[in-house]
Amino acid sequence: MKILLASSSSGSRGGGELYLLYLGQALAKRGHEVLLWASSHPRMDELAESFARFGKVVRCEYTNTYDRRFRSLASYFDRASARRVAESWKATGAEFVHINKQNLEDGLDLLKAARLAGIPSLATIHLSQSAKYLRAVAAGARDAVSRRALEQYAGLLVTVLEQRRRDLAEFLGDAPRLRTIPNGVPLFDLSQREKWRQEKRAELGIAPDEKVVVAVGRLVPQKQPLVFLEQARKITAQRSDTRFLWVGDGALADEWDATVAKFQLKRVERLPWQREVMPLLFAADVFLHVAEFEGLPLAILEAMSAALPCAIAEHLLAEMPFFSPGDVLPVTADTSWAAALDEPARLQALGQWVRRLAEEQFSFDAMAANYETFYRETLDPRR
Repeated sequence: MKILLASSSSGSRGGGELYLLYLGQALAKRGHEVLLWASSHPRMDELAESFARFGKVVRCEYTNTYDRRFRSLASYFDRASARRVAESWKATGAEFVHINKQNLEDGLDLLKAARLAGIPSLATIHLSQSAKYLRAVAAGARDAVSRRALEQYAGLLVTVLEQRRRDLAEFLGDAPRLRTIPNGVPLFDLSQREKWRQEKRAELGIAPDEKVVVAVGRLVPQKQPLVFLEQARKITAQRSDTRFLWVGDGALADEWDATVAKFQLKRVERLPWQREVMPLLFAADVFLHVAEFEGLPLAILEAMSAALPCAIAEHLLAEMPFFSPGDVLPVTADTSWAAALDEPARLQALGQWVRRLAEEQFSFDAMAANYETFYRETLDPRR
């Protein structure tokens, strides 16, 4: 099958876009011809370059929702954009279009383009919370136009968590076309773990007996990097053997640097974005994730693939029922989770458990197989 993966083109480094890279690789491995459609904006160059290793890349003039002054309102009413995108899609000869949306209001013109192109399609939505829930400006109008666009779109709407499907059902009304497929990631080769751990620690100047806590994500309010810094400040004040690393860039970089300087957090470091995060995950002892809200973040799944124990904000765990109590470290303001750093046997057990969970539920091959089923169902409803 010739499958076009259409990106709403918010950037090359967010988990929602990297998901296309993993899905494309897995579909190609299963024998499909995969194409990536993305904006010609330079911020998409990195994703396009990576995708080109196994699939064709098609670039087109396209403005992402969040580059528009009036956001989703402008996107929804931009018929010229929808027509231009539809013509670009038809020219590829794709048999199926898979639209990738970051949230409810993202890429509304892409939904319209799918109707105009007349190519069978579905759309994945990573964050299905409403603009009202996210406390967005003009939330009422933005939710209204998102609801209308999603109702007009006839294809399957796929979320990445069951909780996100329930959010979408509450927003639109429950319907059979609302589905869930969890994200998937490659399973890292654990036989190389010790080698990469030693090399990366030597590169970063980390002693063998030091504990390392790592986070991966954009420096944006949703990911709450300043909450990460507060955890680091409290813990490093009590422990001289622990370092905190944040991997990623973003709008809060200056505020991060000012906070680090203010509290003289000498054992906290911000690293630039890494195309290959595996060595850093192998070098760490705990993965810390404190975002305000999420879909199903690839950063957590990659940590699980690396058999890295996970410490996750308690409010997020309520939306991740695949984690059982005691299998991850719940993060609260009192930093009690950090006591596990002195329990190597417990950390090893937690790492083994999350790796097993990644193998059983979150491999990218399983993700691709599930989407393949939905593609065929759309092409032949009798299935």
